[in-house]
Amino acid sequence: MTTHKALLLSSLTTPISLQTVPTPSATPGSATLRVLAAGLQSYARAIFTGALPYALALPQVPGASCVARVLEVGPDATALLPGQLVWVDATITARDDADCNFLLGLHGGVSAGSQKLMRESWRDGCYAEIVKAPLENCYPLDEALLTRYGVEELAGLSTVLVPFGGLEEAGVGAGTTVIVAPATGKFSGGAVLVALAMGARVVAAGRSAEGLEKLKSFPGAAERLVSVRLVSDVEEDAKALFAATGGKGAKVYMDLSPPAAGRDGTPTHVTACLGALKRGGTALFMGGIQRGVEVPYGLMMFRNLTVKGKFMYERTQAERLIKMVEFGNLTMGKASGMTVAGTFGLEEIEEALDFATERTGWGGDVVLVPNA
Repeated sequence: MTTHKALLLSSLTTPISLQTVPTPSATPGSATLRVLAAGLQSYARAIFTGALPYALALPQVPGASCVARVLEVGPDATALLPGQLVWVDATITARDDADCNFLLGLHGGVSAGSQKLMRESWRDGCYAEIVKAPLENCYPLDEALLTRYGVEELAGLSTVLVPFGGLEEAGVGAGTTVIVAPATGKFSGGAVLVALAMGARVVAAGRSAEGLEKLKSFPGAAERLVSVRLVSDVEEDAKALFAATGGKGAKVYMDLSPPAAGRDGTPTHVTACLGALKRGGTALFMGGIQRGVEVPYGLMMFRNLTVKGKFMYERTQAERLIKMVEFGNLTMGKASGMTVAGTFGLEEIEEALDFATERTGWGGDVVLVPNA
């Protein structure tokens, strides 16, 4: 197979289009894979038009991660085999510089090195019939343990893996109280789901009563989930959040705010959540806010608080999270509201983009199936 179909983004001023492109071969350190399912973000159109200014290497095939089946492996592969079902991780890290990383087919990172790595070595992503990826980014999935899920549902692994990376690094476990705010988006909803699976007591906060209601169906929610509807008043929200922790404060506050949240300065929920942390607590910033936010200096000092940024996750964390899903410790799919609202072929990309734009909250995922 010398060619295959792929969605090519040539520029930010022309629509993404389906093209016939050369099929890559597996080289040392890589594998080629047949893409079965790849999630389409609600903000994908904003990236493709430049409204969301992500670093890209145009022309390129977008698509950050996917579930795929191995076609061919490079000569240095020792465990990965053709035919295996795998999850392809979007986080690509330079082999000679751990500080140099970017997101496959999505964002070239912030350094010249990471953008060079995207541009010259791993330009094309998963919105294609075939994708080439580093061996270390291909995580085998145990099909015998995952029969309860379809590949479209497994495409949502990144939704829960991203928050897991931060929660585990912050020491979240049984008995830990965690505030997630906002908590009704895809990744933030994933943070609530994962924190409950890790044994934490979770305070889920947001402005949408309907969105907060969805979280109550999560496994463990009846016993360990409290929701707080925010009113955009720092003092009132901080008081409500603190009360929801049992009056003792939270050990961890995870923020997965979308880019729009920081448009007009520091969002009120950030200040309120910092005020609801206990002494020695940690605030995890893992969202999409592109501008600076203010922190209350005196509060940070007197309570010995830590503000920590976390980009994605580590390889060992990805392996642990996949085992949690395989062994049933973490429930995905319909049982946790991780529903698939629509699946689309590559030729239906415009319809898929319109459909995805309307689905920003928890559940209702949109998935591309290039080889349906």
